[in-house]
Amino acid sequence: MISIVIADDHKLFAQGLANILAEDPEFQIKAVFNDGRSMVDYLCNQDADIAIVDLNMPNFDGKSTLLKLKEHHITSKKIVVSMYAEESLLKECAEIGIDAYLLKDTEPQVLKNTIKDVYHNKHVFCVEKVNLMDAINLFKDDFINKYKLSKRELEVIHFVVEGLTNAKIGDKLFLSTYTIDTHRKNISQKLGISNTAELVKIAMEQGIN
Repeated sequence: MISIVIADDHKLFAQGLANILAEDPEFQIKAVFNDGRSMVDYLCNQDADIAIVDLNMPNFDGKSTLLKLKEHHITSKKIVVSMYAEESLLKECAEIGIDAYLLKDTEPQVLKNTIKDVYHNKHVFCVEKVNLMDAINLFKDDFINKYKLSKRELEVIHFVVEGLTNAKIGDKLFLSTYTIDTHRKNISQKLGISNTAELVKIAMEQGIN
């Protein structure tokens, strides 16, 4: 079982995240904190496999929390879940020593997969790219709304049309191949298709290229 602690100053988000993760029998939520200092104090005395950290918090913000965990040689693997889609922040956190960086609009299953990837010593770094967002802005709203596609799913479709493999898409989006495969399966279910050729055909019809 993978033990998890969470630090986020938004109590509703923190508890909601804990509840979502607790649905997975592979996860054990050991503690939820609303500031960084409390997490640091806890992990100095208790073990946890995964520490999920927000960047905006009182009593040690996210980066200060990560630095303190490093200073105290805390062995928990660290995942930042942030609302900031900035590569500069990702790089700063990576330099401190994190194992994953995700955005708060990440789908629950993607977060669950990421936690499992990180637990098995994989790194997952995800931040929106300006050029990809520009491309997404060209996608038709009616297509997006009809199939309830997420921004991440649209990015994956964009790269599938370009002919990239799941591994290459993962490299582009700083995600694992397993996570990209999950996105591909979700996309296929939403669109009611069974193969890549059908996906490319629909995407081209909608101007996603």
